Amino acid sequence: MNFWEALRTAIDGIWANKMRSGLTMLGIIIGITSVIAVNTLGEGGQRAITSEMEKFGQNSFNIYTDYESKEEHSNDDLTVEDAETLSRISPYIERLVPYNQSNSIVKGPKKEERVNVYSTTAHYLEIQPTVKISKGRFFSEADDKELRAVIVLEDELAKKLFGQMNPLGQRVRMGDNSLVVIGTYKEEKFRFDMSQTYGAYIPIRYDLSFQEEPFVSTLIGKAKDKESVEAAMKQATQYLSRKHQKENHYRSFSMQEQVNQFNQLTGTLTIIFSVIAGISLVVGGVGVMNIMLVSVTERTREIGIRKALGARRRDILMQFLIESLIVCLIGGLIGVLLGLGAAALVSYFAQLPPLLSWNSIFIAFGFSSAIGIFFGLYPANKAAKLDPIEALRYE
Repeated sequence: MNFWEALRTAIDGIWANKMRSGLTMLGIIIGITSVIAVNTLGEGGQRAITSEMEKFGQNSFNIYTDYESKEEHSNDDLTVEDAETLSRISPYIERLVPYNQSNSIVKGPKKEERVNVYSTTAHYLEIQPTVKISKGRFFSEADDKELRAVIVLEDELAKKLFGQMNPLGQRVRMGDNSLVVIGTYKEEKFRFDMSQTYGAYIPIRYDLSFQEEPFVSTLIGKAKDKESVEAAMKQATQYLSRKHQKENHYRSFSMQEQVNQFNQLTGTLTIIFSVIAGISLVVGGVGVMNIMLVSVTERTREIGIRKALGARRRDILMQFLIESLIVCLIGGLIGVLLGLGAAALVSYFAQLPPLLSWNSIFIAFGFSSAIGIFFGLYPANKAAKLDPIEALRYE
């Protein structure tokens, strides 16, 4: 018996028991669907979030104080002058700015809103490419140094506070302070940020002037290039430790470190879910072996007749092995299609970019083939070993 005859015989055997073959494939289909969907969504989500993070600047980094440090903390651990000095003297740092964030009620003539208030210097836009001025201007160095009470509102916030009025030149109240609106901006936010809070920017020196205990929480920096990030962070922390005479008091992290940590986390989760999904493939394989054993038992007389007519042991082995393999491959194909469909559906509603994971498809088909061979080998071998005389006597 050649390969094509064995293939035709195996297909005839599957077609003669369509319902049983379909139920046998079910475990394979469920397992492959799960593996494909998990891996495709994992890779798509990983790429999407990595891409989103990189929009905020691959060269960016943050410097902050370590609150677990044994050194005593003080309000001048980080200062505006530290950022300006490092920007001027470091060969690795393109720009370093102080940065604070707080939450406050901002009142306009039409409405009031709870707002995330960010205070920084005029150079902030140099390191934050996602913030674009829509109307007016960002505050200048003069605004910052002369403690001018000015504010830049997010576009949507300006509409909430002023309605159809032009917000430029108008005043808003923030606590006991009255500030002049000098500009509005639009920000390309992190796609997966579910926060609905609006934002506003004010000069940091003005912000510090009305704080009871003025302090700078973070220094945000941009290195000259991606290769200089580590050197920039190291020089900044060393400078701050030396100036403020505090060892192991300052910490830093870069955007690339965040990307790497996220990739490691999602990679681990994908592996865990894939292993769980793979268990159903093994269960499906056991189902294939069970059904093939039943098939061998039911077709014992057929096997006896084929052997009596000259079929060799390897012919019988090939027939049942191919039958097992076809069942698993068809189940694998259906599972791949369903898995890609499920991943595409979830990607659409989760607003993830569609991704075709070829690695997952190759692994799925490879695993299906391996299951077909591994779990079909025992029943096929059992059929091949049947004695033709005993097989012909079987009722």
